[in-house]
Amino acid sequence: MPRTTKVNCKNVFKNNDKESIKAAYNLKWIELINLYEKVKCTISRMT
Repeated sequence: MPRTTKVNCKNVFKNNDKESIKAAYNLKWIELINLYEKVKCTISRMT
């Protein structure tokens, strides 16, 4: 019997409006960079 899993993924690029896609893309990059910087600071404090 196969298990069912719930995928918790959200597509923010479904819109056809190029400006909103560009804004969403930039926002996701900013979030990723901020997360990287936060993790980098946490790791540097540990060493």
